[in-house]
Amino acid sequence: MAGRKGQNFTTITMAAELDNHSLRSTVNDLNNLLQVIAESSNSLESICQSSPEGLRYFAFLRNGLDRAKQVTAQLVGKLGGETAPPPAPANAVAAVPPAATAITIENPGGTKELILIIDDESLIVTLAKRMLTDAGYRVVTAAEPFQALKIFKQLHDEVDLVILDFTLPIMDGSEVFAELRKIKANVAVMLSSGFAEQEKVRTMLAQGLRGFLPKPYTQEKLLIQVRSTLDAIRTIKAKAS
Repeated sequence: MAGRKGQNFTTITMAAELDNHSLRSTVNDLNNLLQVIAESSNSLESICQSSPEGLRYFAFLRNGLDRAKQVTAQLVGKLGGETAPPPAPANAVAAVPPAATAITIENPGGTKELILIIDDESLIVTLAKRMLTDAGYRVVTAAEPFQALKIFKQLHDEVDLVILDFTLPIMDGSEVFAELRKIKANVAVMLSSGFAEQEKVRTMLAQGLRGFLPKPYTQEKLLIQVRSTLDAIRTIKAKAS
């Protein structure tokens, strides 16, 4: 019996060592791949220096790569691997002001507030836009963060509420929220998502997020949440004035 237990222990130990070896190899491969991506992006960035959108894209790509490399380096360190030295950064390029974006406002003659929807799910955008315009709201939409930020820079004094998805290409909802706040510190944003990282949502709430609407939602839930959020904003402004 004792011999069998010893064999079982040895088998488990060997399996754990194999798992660690496999995980260490995978993390090292991931780290190497991140280095290749970083080096490639540095080369491509120099080619795209004349494109403001390209420069903005690479700025966010670098931020994402930096975070990924930090996490990978931590894993490699814990597993006993070695990380490759980071590639030399590309030459800094002065930011170029983005060109004006042609903006289409749905239901421009509506009698209610202007709402910006930022969501990359076309079906949800179509449905939400229809629900809101039918209720008298004016609506402008953006399918990705850079387009949304361009629109908000032009309409920040007119947009009354932003309905923001959390899962977006290049940037997540918390990062878009931070960029919106750089344009207008007291921007009114309501998060709407089927998935969101709770810690990030708590941080967003502490920074002034106006509410959260889970997906999927009905027209009734959307209109109630939008109206209550806008009314709460109006009350706060009235008390402050």
